[in-house]
Amino acid sequence: MLTYERQSHINQFIQQRLNVSVKELSDQFKVSSMTIRRDLSALEKRGLVVRVHGGVIVPKVPASSREEVRAAMNMVQKSNIAEAAARLVKDGQTIFIDAGTTTVELVNRLKDRRGLTVVTNSVKVLYILAESPGINLIGLGGAVFGGAWSFVGPLAETAIRHFHSDLAFLGITSLSLEHGLTEVNYFEGDIKSLIIKQSQRTVLLADSSKFEKVSPHSVAPLSDIDVIITDDHLPEELAAAYRKTGIELIQAKENGALTT
Repeated sequence: MLTYERQSHINQFIQQRLNVSVKELSDQFKVSSMTIRRDLSALEKRGLVVRVHGGVIVPKVPASSREEVRAAMNMVQKSNIAEAAARLVKDGQTIFIDAGTTTVELVNRLKDRRGLTVVTNSVKVLYILAESPGINLIGLGGAVFGGAWSFVGPLAETAIRHFHSDLAFLGITSLSLEHGLTEVNYFEGDIKSLIIKQSQRTVLLADSSKFEKVSPHSVAPLSDIDVIITDDHLPEELAAAYRKTGIELIQAKENGALTT
C-alpha cells in the first residue's frame, strides 16, 4: 500500500473511532509504530487529527469546517482524479484552475510543466505554482472567501472576463442529472459559471460522493461540461446515465487505469 493510500485509510479509521492509540493503528494496518507516528504527523499538519500522548484524537472543529474534514477522507480518489486530469494538459496551453481540494492535487502535478499559462481564483494554487519557472501564473484578485481560499466577488468576475482558456478545471459541491452543477455559496457559483463561459472546454473534477446531490445555488447545466473525471466508485448504472447525456465520463482507478 502506498503512503498516501495508507494515510487516507488511517484517517478514515480515526474519524470513525474519534480516539485511537498508536498501538491500535499499528496492529490495524500492520506497520511499525514509527511508521504510524510519521503518518499521524502528516495528518496533523493537514489539520485532520490532533496527536495526544500515546495516540490521536479527532479535532473539535466548527460546523463550517467539518465538510473539509470529510472531503479529506477521499484523498486517494482525489489523487487518482488529479492524475487523470494532468494527462489532458499540454505544454503551451492557457488553463483556468478553479479553487478546490482536487484542483490543488492537480496543480501539484503541473509544477514542472513548461509554457503553461495558468489563470486561477485559488490562493492555494498561487502558492503552489509561485516558484514554477515554466508557468505564467495569473491570479484573479478580489475578495477572499476563507472557506475555500478563493477569490470571489466583482473584482474577480471582472478579471475572468479578460481571459479565454483552452481548458478549465472546475471543482463542484454537487451535481445531478436533473439539476446540473450546484454550489452552496452563490459567490463561488458565479465565479464557476463565468469560468465555464470563458473556456473552450471545461473539465469537471468530482469524486463519486458529489453525484446526484443538489446544493442551493445553480451554476450550470450538465450540457455546459465537456468532460467529467471521477473515481471508480461511481455505480455502473449512474455512470451510464451520465454518458448518455453526451458528456465524456472518465473514471480514474488506483492503478492508473482509466475507464471511459
